[in-house]
Amino acid sequence: MNKLSPEMPELQSMNITADNITKLKSLFPEAFNEGSVDFEVLKQLLGENVDDKEERYGLNWHGKRQARQLALTPSRGTLRPCKDESVDWDNTKNLMIEGDNLEVLKLLQKSYVNRVKLIFIDPPYNTGKDFVYPDNFQDNIKNYLEITGQTEEGIYVGSNVETSGRYHTDWLNMMYPRLILAKNLLTQDGVIFLSIDGTEVSNLEHLLNNVFGEENKITSICWQKKVSPANDAKWFSSDHDFILVYAKNKDIWRPKKLKRTGEQLSYYKNPDHDPKGEWNSATYTCNKSMHERPNLYYPIVNPNTMEEVWPKETAVWKYSKDITEKYINEKRLYWGIDGLAKFPRVKLYLSEMDDVVPRSIWNYGDVGHTQQATNEIKELFSGEQVFDTPKPLKLLRRIVQLSSNKNDDIILDFFAGSGTTAHAIFEQNKEDGISRKSIIVQLPE
Repeated sequence: MNKLSPEMPELQSMNITADNITKLKSLFPEAFNEGSVDFEVLKQLLGENVDDKEERYGLNWHGKRQARQLALTPSRGTLRPCKDESVDWDNTKNLMIEGDNLEVLKLLQKSYVNRVKLIFIDPPYNTGKDFVYPDNFQDNIKNYLEITGQTEEGIYVGSNVETSGRYHTDWLNMMYPRLILAKNLLTQDGVIFLSIDGTEVSNLEHLLNNVFGEENKITSICWQKKVSPANDAKWFSSDHDFILVYAKNKDIWRPKKLKRTGEQLSYYKNPDHDPKGEWNSATYTCNKSMHERPNLYYPIVNPNTMEEVWPKETAVWKYSKDITEKYINEKRLYWGIDGLAKFPRVKLYLSEMDDVVPRSIWNYGDVGHTQQATNEIKELFSGEQVFDTPKPLKLLRRIVQLSSNKNDDIILDFFAGSGTTAHAIFEQNKEDGISRKSIIVQLPE
């Protein structure tokens, strides 16, 4: 049996730089001269799309170039199976990897490029209490001992205190290479959700615009994380976090629609015992005037009084005569419980309604709150609060519901913490009858 050596190619992570050069060469072979890129020729080929000005718009910080290079530097680490600590090793479709996530993301490039459907991460918020990763991986074990404070040699890494002149810089240098590598793993219709608070949300958005492209931003979700306000707050009670959503390709990705909540269903009733079932109603007028839409200014006969009803000259009917005639024949026009309403409304039957498009404000009643998340963890650990800031199971299930509905979809969380993402996938798989796969990554603790 041959002795394994770190220099063996099969044990190294994918060389992203070499892969990028291969892709560039396939597109612009004339921009290469004896194996090297001729940037002057490349500029000519790209024409007006080249920006070679010294000053340009974008997020810059000390160490950005080195952080980008760090993502491109191959890893010589390996992933070692731990069969004795695993459950159903031969059949499982899920992975939990212990190790520094930058190292792991590099090692995943060979097998998982363009294969991950959804990434969710809850990175350190950089509040002064969070751990910041030092990215020096010449000796992975030595690095781990240093960052966990188990050795006195090397650089001590603790809280990224706000008095540090590199307060934002350290955090950006930690996040940037990880996001570059994460994007590579996503499928063309893949998406990433990132939880963050107000401390770094603006920097994170600029960073994501840099990596994914501003044109691929989907939305910024506001999650109401608290039930009660913090009355001891110095300025405002911080009751929400942000969840930034970026697609690898916005033109391709679409969120799955959501089932209606109990509150939304409560608006559908059947006061007139309509045989078509429960319904809600919508106004029959619009904000256009008779001068703007003369074809929508016409009378409708109230069948209860046989009187002609005209819309206001400043707010004509919403529908054409033909559609109104169709609705009358279908008995869709509702004139109030006594049949004498000034204007009709149109019935919207629950049986005909699609599921709902997700909204960008998520309240705790729908997706849970931080105290609920803490209670969930305590239940798992005999009442102990093992993790400081877990996310509620309902929140992660909502994200899974929106982003994945196929067997064998791969979902990755490389700041796994308490493992709620994997838990959410298991629960959602049971409900949907779908076999999604999970990969979670966390430092050994």
